[in-house]
Amino acid sequence: MSVLLDENTVEAHIAIVLTDIIGSTKFVQKNGARIAAKWFGAHDKAVMNYIARHNGQLIDASDGHLMMFGTVSDAIAFAFEYKKYLRQKKFPFRSRVGIHWDKMLIVKSEAHMVRAGGKRINLEGIGKNIAARTMSICGAEQILLSYSAYMQFKKFGHRNRYIPKKALSALVGLYQFKGVSEPEAIYAIGLIQEQLQPPPDGEKAKRIGGAKKIKTRLRDKKIKELFFWFAYRLIFVAFCMFLWVLIQMSNRFHSNNIIYNATGLDLNYYLGWIIPFFENIYELLIRIIKAF
Repeated sequence: MSVLLDENTVEAHIAIVLTDIIGSTKFVQKNGARIAAKWFGAHDKAVMNYIARHNGQLIDASDGHLMMFGTVSDAIAFAFEYKKYLRQKKFPFRSRVGIHWDKMLIVKSEAHMVRAGGKRINLEGIGKNIAARTMSICGAEQILLSYSAYMQFKKFGHRNRYIPKKALSALVGLYQFKGVSEPEAIYAIGLIQEQLQPPPDGEKAKRIGGAKKIKTRLRDKKIKELFFWFAYRLIFVAFCMFLWVLIQMSNRFHSNNIIYNATGLDLNYYLGWIIPFFENIYELLIRIIKAF
């Protein structure tokens, strides 16, 4: 619901979205202004197309973009398609995305300011700062949401056909943002476990709580994730089998001194302290397996 405060100012709940190209300055220095301008131009064109497709409005642009959407669902749909486009078109850079839901003042600029090159619309409110801090800690393949944005997504998010049905979400931690009095719970949304991992601290955001690693359920894992999931466990089982064989060999050496008779090397002397060590490890692993 929006409230008209005066002819140029509206108060309304909106989804604030901030994006930022990762390493833009380094990219320009490495490739030169001409190549950078070509890539940045293609990037900005794609951003504008996806903003329009998902009923958003651009507020400001530089290395990244500030935009607003009427719903969090539209904002997340924009983020998924935008990120997918960068991957599919093999852009030489990635971008951060932060989404926040808040009551904001939407201020329309006066005509003479627009003619002078000013922005048509400005957003005023602490929500813009929270969205910026959320975006600042976002990983290259992540989409991050503030607590209020996540709550809106839980209510209405899956009604949007542009949001993948297999989208996963997770609480990645509690962060203290610079200039914001209350800590903010941050959520990630993505398609694989890697995209749901807690981002590290940033210059204006400090992580003060949360799980060190997010694990998805087996049924939610992709083929690559399933491969490593089974591979790690097969290696674990193979190691247990190796220990078992080693223990059986030690028992044989203790009862049969063939090696000593042939070479003069007393293996019992060396295995006397090595084997008990491996036996203890073997017993510990067996207990762990039974515990699961």
